[in-house]
Amino acid sequence: MKVIFSVDASQVLSELEEDPKNEDLLKAIWDTIDVITRNPGSAASRRRAIRTPRDHPVWLVPIPEYPDDDRWVLLWQPRGDDVLIPYIGPEDFRSGYS
Repeated sequence: MKVIFSVDASQVLSELEEDPKNEDLLKAIWDTIDVITRNPGSAASRRRAIRTPRDHPVWLVPIPEYPDDDRWVLLWQPRGDDVLIPYIGPEDFRSGYS
């Protein structure tokens, strides 16, 4: 199973990788992606179904929290045999995500 990142999700990962203080958050993001790719049909991979403003169905999966961080989530959807990740970031994404 291949993971496909949107340009925005890729940029978020690149920016996080530039600062060593984000190591724990990055590990949590990659661990979450691993859960999804190993068992995309599991309850852990499909925590909440939502629809984007353009009416695309996606699954929301929370990234484990850290005390000083805002709650982060990952949105994903199946794309054939692959996983498309259009968003990684703060849970309050609805104002700018489409």
